[in-house]
Amino acid sequence: QQVMAVTGKTFSLSEDVFKLQHLLDTNLLSYYEELEELTSAAVKEEQVEVKLAAIQEDWADQVLTFANYKHRGNVILQGGATAEIVEKLEDSQMALGSMATNRYSAPFRDEVQGWIIK
Repeated sequence: QQVMAVTGKTFSLSEDVFKLQHLLDTNLLSYYEELEELTSAAVKEEQVEVKLAAIQEDWADQVLTFANYKHRGNVILQGGATAEIVEKLEDSQMALGSMATNRYSAPFRDEVQGWIIK
């Protein structure tokens, strides 16, 4: 869609209709800078999407380990395991904070904000 907007040409993107010749007919080289910026933005958006997926995977299944406290049973979090979780939490918060201010994360803004609130 964005390539069509840059070139001012329209073509069908159906896989049974779309051909390389359609792109060649649009004289893409005359739009080199605009298309380079467009593809660079797409790559950066994909990086944001991958980071979000990694954060979601990291936090999908966290296990908290409890330890005995005096004679009350398992009522406190175990130190070593909790420290690792806190470190992972801080890393995720830094990544999400960076994504929140990144202009390439605009398509994922709601998802980023949702993770920041969590």
